[in-house]
Amino acid sequence: MDRKGEMLQSNSQEQVDGPGNGTGANDAPVADSAPEEQGAEEEDTQNPDSLSSSAQQGVVIRCPICMESYSEFIQRGRQLVATLCGHVFCSRCLPIALEASYMCPNCRMALTPELYHTIYL
Repeated sequence: MDRKGEMLQSNSQEQVDGPGNGTGANDAPVADSAPEEQGAEEEDTQNPDSLSSSAQQGVVIRCPICMESYSEFIQRGRQLVATLCGHVFCSRCLPIALEASYMCPNCRMALTPELYHTIYL
């Protein structure tokens, strides 16, 4: 960078950051806005309309292979497992599907038995 470019960069940085003595525009205390932000977050979590559709009550988790709901396969001693691609299955169906083809039954992403894990709700 030439001398003129260095001077321009130095001046523009000083205008944004201030003179460097702690009195610049960016040196305002951060804690002043924290109580307002915290209250806004609490309001959002209490409002049921702010929940995403997948987090709303009444959503049933099902294994897309056997079509059993989460409560049904838990009663039968199975667990909920998830693949690296994010799809969920019961612990009986996914290993069987991976024996036939080493791909996710939903999206066909390449998978091996080591590439899924149990989800504990």
